[in-house]
Amino acid sequence: MDTPVTGQTVRYGRTGTIGKIVAFGEVNGSIFAELDSTGLYYHIDQITAISEAPRKEIRRNDIKNDLEEEQKKFHEMNESAWQNTDQSCEGGG
Repeated sequence: MDTPVTGQTVRYGRTGTIGKIVAFGEVNGSIFAELDSTGLYYHIDQITAISEAPRKEIRRNDIKNDLEEEQKKFHEMNESAWQNTDQSCEGGG
């Protein structure tokens, strides 16, 4: 691989992690590149330059709606649990 540069999009082959290089660091004479996608450092011999990868869009509205729906179901389940008791505090024994 040519010498990597800041801003270059790369892939770490062992895990398939993709990101842009944001910084470099040196440890015991070895050079590592920090990727924006993970904030982790990868040995520059283990990364490969790739063309700009399309990133998946996170559909925040769907996530928000799913969360609201789950909260509503949980609330309904809690309410129905109390409706099926006679409100007594009997214990075994």
